[in-house]
Amino acid sequence: FIEQRALGKLQTPATWMRNFVRSHRAYKNDSVVSDEIAYDLMVACKEIGEGKRHEPSLLGQVRIEPITPDGAYDVKLDSRRVQNNEVLGLLGRYTKRSAFSTPTRK
Repeated sequence: FIEQRALGKLQTPATWMRNFVRSHRAYKNDSVVSDEIAYDLMVACKEIGEGKRHEPSLLGQVRIEPITPDGAYDVKLDSRRVQNNEVLGLLGRYTKRSAFSTPTRK
């Protein structure tokens, strides 16, 4: 799949979306994506992600398994409460990241 995408044999998601819009019955070749086109595009993307729609030009032979509610509730979620010291420890680690550092003035 990745090799086919890299070789240009499969469309990128952006190319696929562009082609979807251009070939939509409501598109007037005026660079305007109407609400109808946007809605249909989002539905198509949702169906692809849920495995309800296969797009060979985008995915090749890869098929996404359909998402079903079967077994969705068999996994018990961890209900352990996070202690204050754990929260403070995490916050301390995050604030030490470079994204939180303020630039020094010269």
